[in-house]
Amino acid sequence: MSALKSTVMFLFLSSFLLAQNVSISDYDVPISTARILRLNGTYNWSQSKNDSITIVTANNAAATLTLRSFYSSLPFAWFFDVDATGGKSYADWTHDISLRPSIRKYIWDDMDWFGFAALDARHANTFKQIESNIQVGGGYGRYINATALAKAVRIEEHLIKEGVVKDHMPKETMIKIANIIERESEFQGIYGSTYEKQWYEAIEKEIKDSGYLIGNSLGAIGILRMQEVLKGINEIVNPRYYGWDLNLGVLFNLSKRDKSTVNPPALALSGEFSYPIGWNQQVDAFANVNTPVDSTFFKQVVTAAGINYLYEMTNRINFVAGYSVNYITPLAGRSYADHNLTGSFVFYLENYINLAINVNLVRSGLIRETDLGSNVSLQYNFF
Repeated sequence: MSALKSTVMFLFLSSFLLAQNVSISDYDVPISTARILRLNGTYNWSQSKNDSITIVTANNAAATLTLRSFYSSLPFAWFFDVDATGGKSYADWTHDISLRPSIRKYIWDDMDWFGFAALDARHANTFKQIESNIQVGGGYGRYINATALAKAVRIEEHLIKEGVVKDHMPKETMIKIANIIERESEFQGIYGSTYEKQWYEAIEKEIKDSGYLIGNSLGAIGILRMQEVLKGINEIVNPRYYGWDLNLGVLFNLSKRDKSTVNPPALALSGEFSYPIGWNQQVDAFANVNTPVDSTFFKQVVTAAGINYLYEMTNRINFVAGYSVNYITPLAGRSYADHNLTGSFVFYLENYINLAINVNLVRSGLIRETDLGSNVSLQYNFF
């Protein structure tokens, strides 16, 4: 039995290692960019009725908007993130909007040391004014958006399955195809509304030059499968990133939500990490610590950390899980931690439309309360 297990494990590992000639970390581009804009909406209505009266027990609507945009190059990078939620429960309206722009200036063109400045602004319906902070400092690291290479690999999988190419293409060919996919806006700017013809032909040329194409052209099925991946038809390729960064700076509180006196400057240490596991899994993690630069230095500390996991179960079904914790050490009183555990299945329905089933568990350490919730949401991906 042990020999059989060893043989099966060897065959599995061999097929895994030989499945592709390219890995995500091979996509080391001098310029990386990404844009994500998503809108989720939910509505809940219920009523209770007896012989004499009808009562509406729930009439709630909520929406969530997420924007992630970044441009990373040596020697300059910028990031722009927006998270916004809004809703209505009976006649009461609520909102919570966070805005986080930041810039980085790399010191040397061939190294990843940088200086940075970041703004964090937030407003909610319970605030008296905008709450805002600015952070300046330095760090090391860089992120690469390898989504284009993931799309190239997905296209290759389809072409092999349909018998359009004879085997996995060389790493150099896959990287060239990914570079062409990354340049979609360039083709659109040059050729206008008919740019897809030249875009697909450029990809086809690289496949021909590899010597792996069966026949003289991709054919109708090859173009169809390529279009499905690039245009998100019947499937979706999630954003894929790799890299890390570490930042050290000073955080200045510009304004507080209740119009009280601003906090003293704080020392802030933060880090981010993204790692793709093969071609259908992704792990993202973050951590940050800040403490006031005054007499309470490291006596009053706020720590936040979290990890997110994505698994593309099929071309149309994703599993997403996440865990985050905020650990607060106040100047007076006991320390406590707030925990947030989430999990969801995302079903791809149609072009840019997803259905998500979400579950979340929130544990508040200060009031020792645990809340369990669930919802079904419809998500629209603008880009």
